[in-house]
Amino acid sequence: MTSSPARRQETLTPGQRAGLHAAARHPHGHLPPSVVVRDLVGLVDLGLAEPLERQPDGAHTRSPRCRITARGVRRAAREPRPRLILVPCSATKSPLPAAEVHEMYRGSYHRAARRAAQALATGTDAQVLVISAKFGLLRDDDRILHYDLRAGQHGTVTGEVLRRQAHHLAVSGAQVTVLAGKMYAALARGAWRDLHHPLAHARGIGDHLTFFASLYGPARRTAAPGG
Repeated sequence: MTSSPARRQETLTPGQRAGLHAAARHPHGHLPPSVVVRDLVGLVDLGLAEPLERQPDGAHTRSPRCRITARGVRRAAREPRPRLILVPCSATKSPLPAAEVHEMYRGSYHRAARRAAQALATGTDAQVLVISAKFGLLRDDDRILHYDLRAGQHGTVTGEVLRRQAHHLAVSGAQVTVLAGKMYAALARGAWRDLHHPLAHARGIGDHLTFFASLYGPARRTAAPGG
């Protein structure tokens, strides 16, 4: 006997789980626009989401198409939260006026944090993003302009912008680890109050780099510095 489409999709994809967690935190229950159509259809078939009666005007690729149902909220509470690792931007940048994120940031601290984040993410479904004082949450292939701004300075991205970006990227409901200093952790708390900051008690940059090396080095020691 052939199982129904809804029965075949009973195990949620990572994208569906992330979308449900983000929708459960959204004030109107909207699924993030970045959730792919196939995942949305599966959630609707399972009764975990429902199409919006009227699509908002404007840029349709950024408009919500579905909202979470009461059943979806209950399901989200039982599903593991997605994992997100944030690394800071870099004061040392490419001399080019514009470049993709992975090319723009060239500082040694940024590179060490990125290596540590990739080591933590290996073998898991964790996502790694850059948190930029100017642009907020960035993916490696996002193209950005050259700039000179650090977290805490005038012009730093606001918590409201971060919250909107986090929802759009379906990471607003994620378990977040910040591999950065206190200023960037404080910036990230504008979107995730319950984030994990293993460097909170570090005594300086040396402690930070030692901790990063412990994550991607052979020993893979995971004790937080300063503890």
